Amino acid sequence: MPDTREPWYDVALSFAGEDRDYVQVVAQTLRDSGLRVFYDDYEQVALWGKDLYSHLDRVYREQSKYCVLFISQHYAKKVWTSHERRSAQARAIEERKEYVLPARFDDTPIDGLPSTIGYLDISDTAPGELARMIMDKVGPRYSKPGFPKVVDRLWEELGVEESDAKEKDRVRRVAYGFYDALRHMTIDERKAVVGVLAFGCPAELPEGVHISLDLLSRMIGQETTEVLQNLAAVRSLNVKVKARKGQFHADDDELVVDDKDLLLHFWCPVPDSQDCTAIAYGAVACAADHFCVDHGIEVVAKLDFSRLDARVVGLAARAED
Repeated sequence: MPDTREPWYDVALSFAGEDRDYVQVVAQTLRDSGLRVFYDDYEQVALWGKDLYSHLDRVYREQSKYCVLFISQHYAKKVWTSHERRSAQARAIEERKEYVLPARFDDTPIDGLPSTIGYLDISDTAPGELARMIMDKVGPRYSKPGFPKVVDRLWEELGVEESDAKEKDRVRRVAYGFYDALRHMTIDERKAVVGVLAFGCPAELPEGVHISLDLLSRMIGQETTEVLQNLAAVRSLNVKVKARKGQFHADDDELVVDDKDLLLHFWCPVPDSQDCTAIAYGAVACAADHFCVDHGIEVVAKLDFSRLDARVVGLAARAED
């Protein structure tokens, strides 16, 4: 029986040494994008001293979500690639679903690999493009939840001078304080807070960000009573919300909802920080700006602030080229 636990690797790469230059670029692009990749160069210490025959059988049979076979005239002649392929095919037969993903440099026949299995012709495909297709196959994957050490995109968003180390540290500490507050909220509470910052009006910053209760309810898919309950529940986490009379004027006899205007304020016990709400507003904007509106909210609600680091954004863009 196959291992029913979550696979350790998103994808395992099986290839001949003669094709390493191409595969190495694919592996690096996948790894930089956040996927967990089994590629032998990344596993040298882990493989040291192990019984490779049984260990590789587990990797290709049990521990990966997909296995890409880089088929070529060299691949067909190797003993270890045959072992890897047989383990991968055993998994595919046991589960009766797609697992083996052949990528062909040429049309060399491979013993035991059915001709009916769909494959990609990569003879004229750049490794970065193949990596993008593998990422599409693995499926949507957000970066690992967490907060980066470098938040240079946030510093730029807020106009912090590159040479001002003290201010950069202060901004990061406040932004991390906001992230830490979100960590202690329920997912629905996070969506309510992040929704205010993502869809609200920043005109009253640094005091706060305001938004129509009715608009927020529609944008995040929560009933107005639920929104109010979620925002009231996070007061102990340094997020305070005031409900004010609606700011919208209605014509005589115009049918309107009984709306409220919500003003959200975040504070953090970092010295000389009266702009905490503005920093939180900027952090949400930077973390979510490479996604559509709905996915942006999901990304921040899942505590993925990785895109505050310009390097992460650059690696993702490079993978799409």
